[in-house]
Amino acid sequence: MATDNIATLVIGDSKADTELKQLIDFFRLSDKGITVQLHKDSKKLQFQKLPCLIVNGKLVYQYNAIAKFLAANSSTHSSKSEIDWNQIWQYLEYRFTDIQSIKPDKIQSVLTEVNSILADKTFLVGYEQSLADIALYLGLHPIADCISVETRERYNHFSRWFDQNQYLLASTFHLPRKHVALKINKNL
Repeated sequence: MATDNIATLVIGDSKADTELKQLIDFFRLSDKGITVQLHKDSKKLQFQKLPCLIVNGKLVYQYNAIAKFLAANSSTHSSKSEIDWNQIWQYLEYRFTDIQSIKPDKIQSVLTEVNSILADKTFLVGYEQSLADIALYLGLHPIADCISVETRERYNHFSRWFDQNQYLLASTFHLPRKHVALKINKNL
C-alpha cells in the first residue's frame, strides 16, 4: 500500500540541507509520506531559496521551522507538550544564534553554559532525545570533535551528553571528523 505524499523537502547541497535530509531518515518520515528532492540550482525552481518544504502547496523556508515540522510528524515527538516544543524551539534558536558561527574566543563560554544546563539532566528537553539534542549536537560536533581530553573532562556533563547523542545518531548522521586546532583556555 503506497503512502500519500504529505510534504516534499526540496534541498540543495549545503550542510543545513544535508542535516534536514538526515532528519527525515532519522525520524523515518519517508514511510509517512515526506519525500526529498535534490536540486543543485534553485534558479530553475519556482522559488529561489533552499531548503524549502512544500506542504499542501505552501512553502516553508527556514531551517528551524522545517526541522520542527519534521519532528512534529515523527512518532518520537508526537506526544511533546507545548512547553516542550517551546524549549525545543529555544535550543534551535540557540544553535543558530550562538553556535553556528561561533568565534574561537566564545567556545569556552558556550561549553560552560551547555555543561551547566546538562548538570542535572541527560537530555535537553524531557527524558528522551529530542530535536533540541539533535540540533545542538550537530552544531557542536565540529567543536567537540577537536577538544582535548582534559577539556572533555572539565566539561564532563557536556561530554556525557555529546557521547550519548553520538551513539544514538551514529547510524543516521555520518559527520566528517575535522582537524581544527581550537585553543581553549585551561584556566577555566
